[in-house]
Amino acid sequence: MGKRMGIKIQKKEFAFYLSYIMLYVSLFIGDIYSINELDVVAKFLRLGSYALIAVSSINLRLKKNDLFWLVIIFITTLFYGVKTGDLYWSILILFIYNTKKINTKNIYKISYGIIIIGIIIVLGCCVLGLLPDVLTSRDTVESISFDRHSFGFYHSNVMPLLIFYLEVYYICIAKEKIDDLVIVLYMFVAFVVSFFCNSRNALICSVILSVFVLFEKRKSQRTHRFLYKATILEVPCLSLFSFAMMFLLLRGGIWNSIDTVFSGRFRLAIFKMRRIGLHLINIMSNNDFLNDNVVYVNGKELDTIVLDNGYLYVMLRYGFLVLAFYFIVAFLLADKNKRNGCVLYAIIVVFIINFVDNDLVDYSFLPFILWAFNDWKTSRIVTNAKEKLSKKHLRGNS
Repeated sequence: MGKRMGIKIQKKEFAFYLSYIMLYVSLFIGDIYSINELDVVAKFLRLGSYALIAVSSINLRLKKNDLFWLVIIFITTLFYGVKTGDLYWSILILFIYNTKKINTKNIYKISYGIIIIGIIIVLGCCVLGLLPDVLTSRDTVESISFDRHSFGFYHSNVMPLLIFYLEVYYICIAKEKIDDLVIVLYMFVAFVVSFFCNSRNALICSVILSVFVLFEKRKSQRTHRFLYKATILEVPCLSLFSFAMMFLLLRGGIWNSIDTVFSGRFRLAIFKMRRIGLHLINIMSNNDFLNDNVVYVNGKELDTIVLDNGYLYVMLRYGFLVLAFYFIVAFLLADKNKRNGCVLYAIIVVFIINFVDNDLVDYSFLPFILWAFNDWKTSRIVTNAKEKLSKKHLRGNS
């Protein structure tokens, strides 16, 4: 595994990779227990990352058509960022264009290394008493004992999720050379971490992924039609179900039971939706979106409602139209990996875990976005779509 984690970087790619590292680390810091000094470090890292990716973009040798669309999309997202105080999409566009000729396996290796080093540092600081081990409970209407360890992170679900993403990153790096012992080791670590953090969602997804990968390795390489279609349809299906749950929950009965299984996250989403409404494109500022100040059903006052569902978060924070971006990401990832069942399983489970967590606009999902658009051309997507339509037309006439 050591040789597999080696990274070769060309001199002209240095600014991009350094910018990526700084951005990834700054976002990772957001998952650590809040300390003013760390927040300042994260802000400086983000500013440095923005500057470096801008320099890297200036040095890109783009064709006129690509340059035109880069400028148009960047200016559009920049206007949105200025209006809302959220520059995520402007910076993401620059990273996507810079990734076109980058070896995305290096991005996964770098992300993998940052998480490993980050976990070691945070655990060390927690043991030394520099970071607290915050005990949390599940956010449900019923009162539950505080028995979930955070180990220096802001919440008890962070560590289990990081272990899960480490396994996913490993699968995306190794692909057809996945080691069974490594997968079993990840599953074992997931059980140990879950014992202390009591995070069932990450554990269930880790076990499901591990079992499917071990099973898939015994099969011969072929085109995985079912997994391919499941990857493409997963985002719209999970988005639709997440949205429908907010309204089905109002009927009570079994829908209340389903929401209880998911720790009341859909009931919380209803409170959020009632306050901010539904939008095709939401131009609300970050502060307005975060400041809820509502009284929950158990009488508890909530300053801000946390949306532990990536699809609902994208819908309510950015608007319904932005979900189309993730439809495209899923399609491109499926198209790149149609002959690799293990990677398809990993992608499918990542989208599933975002049904019970919110990583679609966070650092852990960033490598998938960059991989999806790596060496991506609009003309190629249009051509593929035309070819599929023409094939269906021919079948219909025959």
